[in-house]
Amino acid sequence: MAVPYKLLRTTGSLANKSTLKVVLDEYGTVGIATLAKLIDKATTMTKADIVGALEALKTEMVNQLMDGNRVHLPGLGYFSLSVKGELYEDPRSHKFRLRNAYIRTVNFRPDKQLLKELSYARFENRTYSSETCTMPTDEEIAAALAHLFAESPLILVSDLQSALHISRPMAYRLSRRLESDGKLRNVGSRYRKMFVKGEKG
Repeated sequence: MAVPYKLLRTTGSLANKSTLKVVLDEYGTVGIATLAKLIDKATTMTKADIVGALEALKTEMVNQLMDGNRVHLPGLGYFSLSVKGELYEDPRSHKFRLRNAYIRTVNFRPDKQLLKELSYARFENRTYSSETCTMPTDEEIAAALAHLFAESPLILVSDLQSALHISRPMAYRLSRRLESDGKLRNVGSRYRKMFVKGEKG
């Protein structure tokens, strides 16, 4: 088990500080189905127990965050809200208020314990590793799609790349072909594609 990374050339203002930057070469996204299966094997809890507990935890975390509280999960870290809006001065009271407030994001600060456990991670340099240069077979593609959609109803081009161990350009060509064949349907934007199963998927 190792964290894969690649060294890529920097561009723009970053190039003045360093000629290379470290980018994680991700395997993909691990969904609840995989996590529940792994925890099921390692503990006495069933997959249904795990999914139910996580759903209950998420619901209560949302409630606590919406009450303005910070949520601490020991061993993981702290969750808190980041709020934005339009700042204005009340003409009568001359006090500043926030108009059209909204949740910008959820902040996460890891516990020291989590960082300590992650400090034992090993790293693998994949900068010079060769990727598959030939298109996978139809059987390999079908198996990869079945696995990805079992994990999540939405997949990205990067998921195809990781699952089939192909280059990014090849993954984009494959996604266009699968979309044309009706096996994938883009529900994202033109520049940020997100796929669900197509009519022939």
